[in-house]
Amino acid sequence: MPASASIAASSTFAALKGRNYCIYWCGLVCYVLGHRAEYVTFAWIIWEVTRDPLALGYLGLAQGAPYVIFQLFGGVLADRTNRLRLLIVTQIATALTLTGAFTLSMLGIARLPHLLALAALSSSFRAFDEPTRMALIPQLVERERLPNAIALGSIPWQAGRMIGPSITGLVIAALGGPAGFGLAAASSYAALALYSRLNVRHEGRPRDDRHVLHQFTEGLGFVAGNFVFASLIALALFNSLFAMSYLTLLPIYADTYFGAGSTGYGLLNAAHGVGSLIATLGLATFAHRTLRSGTPLFVGAACLGIVLMLFSRSSRMSVALGLLVFVGLTNTFYLTQISTFIQQKVPDRLRGRVLSLYALCWNLLPLGGLLAGALATAVDARFAVLFGGAMVLANALLLLTSRRLRALA
Repeated sequence: MPASASIAASSTFAALKGRNYCIYWCGLVCYVLGHRAEYVTFAWIIWEVTRDPLALGYLGLAQGAPYVIFQLFGGVLADRTNRLRLLIVTQIATALTLTGAFTLSMLGIARLPHLLALAALSSSFRAFDEPTRMALIPQLVERERLPNAIALGSIPWQAGRMIGPSITGLVIAALGGPAGFGLAAASSYAALALYSRLNVRHEGRPRDDRHVLHQFTEGLGFVAGNFVFASLIALALFNSLFAMSYLTLLPIYADTYFGAGSTGYGLLNAAHGVGSLIATLGLATFAHRTLRSGTPLFVGAACLGIVLMLFSRSSRMSVALGLLVFVGLTNTFYLTQISTFIQQKVPDRLRGRVLSLYALCWNLLPLGGLLAGALATAVDARFAVLFGGAMVLANALLLLTSRRLRALA
């Protein structure tokens, strides 16, 4: 690599200097904001309609089941078709679905079956959208800037999942639940407008005429046969199923435990957004400096588990807010490291399939919400969050016993 190219590639925001990637990155920010706004709003509206913790669990099932069914096949499709065209089609469908949810809620005629059906429909479109969008990245930047683009691309994913709920919570607190759907729909249309301006070069992928199921099993076999990939994806899986499921139960904390209503709900979401923002700014500054040891990554996961356990028992709003700042910080730190490593190391021919498996782990968060809702119904919400934190802590400590993972670079 020429010296000038090397310097450019090591710059913190080097990839954003390219037109295509800059447009994509801005669209990704809008997409993640819309995704998180949708998730938070569905939870709050359903709680307002039913006041039933189990209904929040049903929401988790409606949002999570389509990912389980379609996400991996979405990765296969991303490796077989024009990725940009597929991305635009799924974005249009998602935006229209959210427009429908906004309309029903504004008219005051949204009921639990309507909300669950719309949540399932949106998740079905996103199951094909996400692996396609992630697999598109190498076509948007020069090869020497790809590592930087991957690091920058992880920032909206991790920070947006924290900051998005914060913004949505504040919007709901100020304007009411339907405004959350309005924010989600507007963000989706903004992402569509940006993606439509992309000018993607020829993909250059070799034609593969094998059966879809054969390609599907090839992607699963690659991850299953690679200890490092399997371990990191398992860490992301535990995060979705057991750690971030606490987001589903925040309405109960705000309304029942702290008696703060929608205002408290917005503040709780904002608190973990602050922690995520702190971590995001730090990672953006030092994105070009890779960690030489995997130990901090797994220590960060263990710290997340501990802080969640402490949050579960918090009796005052002020204590809960402080703990959620650390939840956002630790969560963003270690998941960004996982995302960067996986996207840098995955073979190009398997990119869509492997990234669809990673995205599936993230998108199983609603199923974690189903488990959390069931535990909250059987015991209470505090026990559900405590259990989730303990599972994350145990998994992180187990992986820390591997010398190979501790030496991960």
